[in-house]
Amino acid sequence: MNYELENIWSHMINNGTDDTDAMFQKAVISAQASGFSCSTTNDITKSDIEAFLSRILNAKDHEKLEPEKALSMLVQDKPSYPLSQAQIDYFSFEKPNLMDKSAQQIKKWENPRKRAVLNFITACGNMEVANIKREDIYRFREWWFQRIKNEGLNASSANKDLSHLRQVLSYARDNREIDLSVETLFTKMNFAEHDDQSRQPFETDYIQNTLLNPSKLSGMNEELQLFLFAMADTGARPNELLGLDASDGDIMLDAEIPYIFIRPNTIRRLKTSHSNRKIPLVGASLYAFKNLPHGFVKYRNRSDQLSAALNKYLRTNGLFPTKNHTVYSLRHSFEDRLTAVEPPEKVQAALMGHKYHRERYGKGPTLELKKKYLDKICFDIQ
Repeated sequence: MNYELENIWSHMINNGTDDTDAMFQKAVISAQASGFSCSTTNDITKSDIEAFLSRILNAKDHEKLEPEKALSMLVQDKPSYPLSQAQIDYFSFEKPNLMDKSAQQIKKWENPRKRAVLNFITACGNMEVANIKREDIYRFREWWFQRIKNEGLNASSANKDLSHLRQVLSYARDNREIDLSVETLFTKMNFAEHDDQSRQPFETDYIQNTLLNPSKLSGMNEELQLFLFAMADTGARPNELLGLDASDGDIMLDAEIPYIFIRPNTIRRLKTSHSNRKIPLVGASLYAFKNLPHGFVKYRNRSDQLSAALNKYLRTNGLFPTKNHTVYSLRHSFEDRLTAVEPPEKVQAALMGHKYHRERYGKGPTLELKKKYLDKICFDIQ
């Protein structure tokens, strides 16, 4: 056995210990091929002497062994694998699935997951993933409960943290050979979300008299003001409006029916495939794009910054009816106004960018048909 052990120490001296994790992974495979499980020091000390001798005799049958195999047949301690490293590896693993996202969209995808891991570390410490138990998730839940109770945060934020943390731990279980029952960890841990926490739509009169009233918006720059006009009569998501590229034909003011074309481009990726759509410009939205024919250049691909600036101004100046209203409430209002004029389900889905839950045939609703219903709900801009 001295030969094998010396071979191991020599390998570590010559190559350093940075590749310990790789050695461990190879050791697991090697041990299993020889009919053994790869055991930790703690496991070995608890096993009977015959099992340990069997490992030694099996190793002795080989004149030369690679370091990993010699280790696997004797004792192999798992390398440290804290939650912070699992998050880094998870992000690396997901890179192929994020290839068609812009840098801003990737950042937007990463940030809530980073925040969830950081919050867990704040509450429970940077634990070894293999040591995380249900009681630790419960401790994290209790940490969030205190924040909800004392800081006025809402349950949906806590539930998002739990969901993102679960993604990281599921990656570790599936790809790092860590024995972790993720389902058991998170079962029934979510908080109940109450209806009063959801975004509320604006009343139509309120939009016309307040949010589209230039005298109320004088402290905003032009793009922020016109964004409200554009969203009010298109119902489009903020990143969809900010991703429009006039030079690529996304803003068509000279067409017989002026329209915007929401589709994937170099600026941003769409949320879903059915988000790809053309929306006629009428009323407030036509006014907005006539004044911004090149689109929202200042805030292009910066939906978070635009939303933050708008929400801050409107809230600071008392222009939100309740604390549950945000700029995004304009999209909910648009949907309610559209529903009130009873368009065919297919037309409503096509305008909202929602999935149509029946078999699709043909090219879908025309611009003329969409405009017919938008003309019934659009705002009168003088």
